[in-house]
Amino acid sequence: MTTLRLLPQLEQDLQRVPGVQAASVVTGPDAVPVEIHVLAAPTRAAKQIVRDIQSLAQAQHGLAIDHRIVSVVQLDVDDSPPPAPDTPRNGHHGLEQQAPPRPAIASIMVRSAGPEAEAVVVLAASGLTFEGRATGASGVAHRSRLVARATLDALGELLGHSVEVDSADIVDAGPHRVAVTVLTILAARSGEQLVSGSAVVRSDEADAIARSVLDALNRRLAD
Repeated sequence: MTTLRLLPQLEQDLQRVPGVQAASVVTGPDAVPVEIHVLAAPTRAAKQIVRDIQSLAQAQHGLAIDHRIVSVVQLDVDDSPPPAPDTPRNGHHGLEQQAPPRPAIASIMVRSAGPEAEAVVVLAASGLTFEGRATGASGVAHRSRLVARATLDALGELLGHSVEVDSADIVDAGPHRVAVTVLTILAARSGEQLVSGSAVVRSDEADAIARSVLDALNRRLAD
């Protein structure tokens, strides 16, 4: 299908959403959006930005936007272009906006009850906590995947795309044990992308699996 850009006013309005720095709307010949791409500051959860985009499009343009066509890219401060000399940020001389810290693992718990097990992962970021849960078979072979799924569930409010666990394993690397996780990211613009992350096992394998998930998602994806 031929894609066009027929809604410049919507693009301008989207840039008024808090946190949004740039927006691009791709439509079909009928002027219905098929892709919405926004560049946003890392100060708000991507899912909240998507909800604001849906509300604005419905209220001001009468457009019902499917969240799956919205792609949110959030850049750390270090990835953003530097300000021009003598140009203050946020109207304050000498003060620069700081990127919020990346999520850190607060706690991990895996409990079994008969044939089923539940993993609970709590992450901390910017003074907030995010809890994720996943249930599945209680066998040892399923433990790593269960922890990886719970970690993704905890990250749900911070992710702009749907992410699934492709594999999660503990492997030997010379004298060390290393957690290796492969994730499938479903993005509106580029489709499926595979990313991987790794973390050396320090004392607990579940902790290493969770850190490997964070490592995979901390990497910038190539279009």
